[in-house]
Amino acid sequence: MITTEIIFWTQIGSIVGFLLALFVLYRLLVEQKEATIQLQRENIAFLKDKLADAKLQSPDVLAQSLAGRVKLFEEELKRLEQDKYSTAEQVAAKEVELAQARFEAEALTKKVVHARELLRDYLCPHCGAPLVERAYHSEMVEHEGRELDIDHDWSTFECGLEIVDGLERHPCKSQSNGVAQKDLNHSFQPPSTAAELKR
Repeated sequence: MITTEIIFWTQIGSIVGFLLALFVLYRLLVEQKEATIQLQRENIAFLKDKLADAKLQSPDVLAQSLAGRVKLFEEELKRLEQDKYSTAEQVAAKEVELAQARFEAEALTKKVVHARELLRDYLCPHCGAPLVERAYHSEMVEHEGRELDIDHDWSTFECGLEIVDGLERHPCKSQSNGVAQKDLNHSFQPPSTAAELKR
């Protein structure tokens, strides 16, 4: 025979079991979010390291050097063509060297453009300032009698720009001061073609 006391302790046990299961699920969700945040921090650190390496390699210096080589080869080619004693082999060899230099310049330009595309999410869209912090926050809300878990994406850049869920909460300092983007961005702007490298 089931007594009231047995029913009472059974209900207490089921409530405690429910609370324990709820706590375990909560801890799993928190650990998953913490792992996601840690992964984002590692990605940011990795991309900052890559950006620092790219700055150390000075793509603008490399591009200027390649542009100088292209100009030097063109001048030498013109000189050889004007020289009545030059041979067709010398001209052909210099043309091959010129084509190689142009190819290297275009490859470098493509690499720089690709690196900028990869870093787009980690730079301010207005002035190019680096990302300081990206965090994800969760919020529980009740809507039509149901509880919903809403994730918020929060990003802050060195220039003061703050973006929450894709909307600008605080403006970029370059916009609030009325300064144009090209005036603030002194970093290397890659030429789009090898012809621009020659200028």
